[in-house]
Amino acid sequence: MNVSAPSILTWHASTKDANIAILALRLHPVVPANSRLAIRDTVLPTGGGPSQNAPLFVPKGTIVVYIPYIMHRRTDFFGPDAETFRPERWEQLRPGWEYLPFNGGPRICLGQQYALTEAGYVTVRLCQEFARLEDRDGGPWREKLSLTVCSAGGTKVGLIPV
Repeated sequence: MNVSAPSILTWHASTKDANIAILALRLHPVVPANSRLAIRDTVLPTGGGPSQNAPLFVPKGTIVVYIPYIMHRRTDFFGPDAETFRPERWEQLRPGWEYLPFNGGPRICLGQQYALTEAGYVTVRLCQEFARLEDRDGGPWREKLSLTVCSAGGTKVGLIPV
């Protein structure tokens, strides 16, 4: 049987594979925390009051910090298994501001589609060139949170050619 290697077009067409990339960014956002400076007095629609459902006044000059690394693990939105790598959750879930690996609104990352396309391309090329990937770290995944999220121990893998 002659099976051709996957192409970037077939990767993008595969909902499950696209969901894997999206889920990976949910659990491990490249930028785990971000902030904004209020340039004028404003009111956020929620976040105030004892229940945090009331409007919240934000005076000019206030720094508002938000942490996608924590937001992406909300069990009230993503379910009790929010920490679980389960790509099929995206078949029904349509997040808005709960999912911010590329920020949103007028400050959304201009490179979002490029980054997702490049990640897909690299994934396809790795599948074409290597039969398997071996863990050479020998231990559990440890994350390092700084300006970006990365592996605390580096990326120690073995790539076994096809």
